[in-house]
Amino acid sequence: MADVFFDILPVFYFLIFCIIFVLGLWAYKETQNKSPLLIGIAFALFAVIFILNEIIFSTFIIGITILMRIVAYLLILYAVFNLGISYSKKKNDKKTVTKEDK
Repeated sequence: MADVFFDILPVFYFLIFCIIFVLGLWAYKETQNKSPLLIGIAFALFAVIFILNEIIFSTFIIGITILMRIVAYLLILYAVFNLGISYSKKKNDKKTVTKEDK
């Protein structure tokens, strides 16, 4: 039973990462904010990493997947930072508009 679970787990992760990628593309299309797009691209990299780890096993591929993970995590960090900055700007814009209206 546990062996079947661990055989299905990478496929499950791959599907989840693909769904997050598609949702990131959709959110970018709807909002024109690049943060969801960057998060989607990062999770697409994670999906590729899972496939590479399951299909090919060599030290060269392991090195490439480590670099891909670093890039993916940096993309997510930048996207979250960018998202926080954009919300902060919107919040400050709303405050200034309401003060001028009064």
